[in-house]
Amino acid sequence: MKAIVRFRWIVLALWILAAALLIWKAPNMEQLVREKGQITVPDGYPSTLAQEIIDKHATNKSHSEPFIVIFHNQKKLTKEQTENIEKTINQLKDNKDKLGINEITTHFGQSDLKDQLVAKDGKTILAMLDVDMENKEVKDVRATLNKAIQTPNVETMMTGNGLINEDVVISSQNGLKKTEIITVIFILIVLILVFRSVVAPIIPLVTVGLTYLVSQSVVAFLVDKLNFPLSNFTQIFLVAVLFGIGTDYCILLLSRYKEELSKGNDTFGAILATYKSAGKTVVFSGLAVMIGFASIGFASFKLYQSASAVAIGVIFLLISLLTIVPFFMATLKNKLFWPIKGDISHSQSKLWGWMGNLAITRPLIALCIVAIFTVPLLISYDGDLSYNSLDEIGEEYESVKAFNLVSDSFGPGEIMPVKIVMENDESMKSKEYLGLIEKISNDLSHESIS
Repeated sequence: MKAIVRFRWIVLALWILAAALLIWKAPNMEQLVREKGQITVPDGYPSTLAQEIIDKHATNKSHSEPFIVIFHNQKKLTKEQTENIEKTINQLKDNKDKLGINEITTHFGQSDLKDQLVAKDGKTILAMLDVDMENKEVKDVRATLNKAIQTPNVETMMTGNGLINEDVVISSQNGLKKTEIITVIFILIVLILVFRSVVAPIIPLVTVGLTYLVSQSVVAFLVDKLNFPLSNFTQIFLVAVLFGIGTDYCILLLSRYKEELSKGNDTFGAILATYKSAGKTVVFSGLAVMIGFASIGFASFKLYQSASAVAIGVIFLLISLLTIVPFFMATLKNKLFWPIKGDISHSQSKLWGWMGNLAITRPLIALCIVAIFTVPLLISYDGDLSYNSLDEIGEEYESVKAFNLVSDSFGPGEIMPVKIVMENDESMKSKEYLGLIEKISNDLSHESIS
């Protein structure tokens, strides 16, 4: 600690230099989420086994992506609107190569597809596009196709798995920005109330903020080079946990430092005493958190694995608490708690003292008070589970709005049909197996799955 305090300016300069270099050189996290952050099912489950069979027997790997174009009107489409839609489809066909479209499936010219692509209420018409996505970004292809499908007097939109995944990424990034702003504001208010100072609250924000930037960049390198588990929730995990425990640890250290100064210790003596006592608590607590999140990396589900990035963040958090916080203590000294002058010690809280005394002397009353707040919540919880991931981002995103529109008009199977994969050691090109496949198809066609 003596060396850290003595060479504190060099330590701070190294932190700033390292952060600047990492941020400059680190891969773009948003782009990594698009490429490697999609939540997938672990190996061994039926869906992954089916995909392995498909990939094994595929003659050539396709880079295409299905896009579903929706032409919709609040009322039944008129003849003029239908003709405008047909003109748009013809323009797409004429510009297939330019737009990167491999194939267009529509009921125009193929009347047998009318039941599948035209809603019974006549308000919606679908067109299926097979789009070449090799070396292309979904956001760029979407922008180009959105212009191409515009049709006079008709509402147009697109959906599909790729578009939904893109909107999930956009939603998570927007949510991350809101989380960062709300977290900073909330923590700032809490710290001002705790320390009654305008300087002390800045210390945790700077310390944890610098930690977050560095740890996020390191995680980005690990994802890019070593395929470290990543999801669109990884950054939110980092923000929530690092700012949560980081602020808590900073409050503990600064409060103890404040107490040591109030005892009459000089600045260095107060810092040393703080880290001999509270510093050990912070380190052991941080190590426990780090081990907990690191162990999540052994989970089989990728979403949970991605939370192990927090363990990396906690490592850098502990380093910053042992280096950056002492810098501010040694540099600002008593001014760290400005505008408080004179005695900077804090009096015991009467409220918390009363509550603690009540919990010890009247435990049944304390339990009743707790029950007043918890029991209504437990009773009102219905336990319903939803497996619809689209509920997470809402209809403000076009792909979700379009998906729900098609689901209501045609059924969700029109967009994401179920694939039945069968594999056998011997050839199934025989009457026996063809009859079996036909029987399975007929049985499935009579099943009502919701």
